[in-house]
Amino acid sequence: MLLITSASAWAEWNVASLMQQLARHPAGQARFTETKKLSVLDAPVVSSGRLIYSPPDRLEKITVQPKAESLTVERDQVVVVRDGRRREMRLQQVPEALAIVEGVRGTLLGNEAMLRQYYDLRLVGTEQDWRLALIPREERLARWVRQITVNGQRHVVSSIETLQADGDSSIMRIEAEK
Repeated sequence: MLLITSASAWAEWNVASLMQQLARHPAGQARFTETKKLSVLDAPVVSSGRLIYSPPDRLEKITVQPKAESLTVERDQVVVVRDGRRREMRLQQVPEALAIVEGVRGTLLGNEAMLRQYYDLRLVGTEQDWRLALIPREERLARWVRQITVNGQRHVVSSIETLQADGDSSIMRIEAEK
């Protein structure tokens, strides 16, 4: 009987199941450490700070180290504050950036339809340890980003890895604040 129950639970774990789990717990704050590997630099760039997500469409990335800066996305508006300068732009002006932001927001919201607008989805693993690959559907986006991989356990996202088409990459490790 236990074997049948375990097999049944395994068979039910899919993208829809993951999205349901994520949708139940969308808001939150976390600490992050991000490592970027850029072909123009000899060593990776490491930064850290806080992430804040307020559904359905506000993301904040507040970097503390190595230097203070913030990135806020709300609806279609992006605000970057760095070195005392404030820059604003609309995501519609940069469709590739829009697709990446929607990939993150769609995952955090558990919104499969939003994700499928831009990506093919491939889920591997179990509910306790899963990996969701977002592979661009359109050539225009694929020229900029090769794949976004989101890792997690149950409803918690633990890392987001972005592999750009030019070979540059970043991995953001996320730890929930207690």
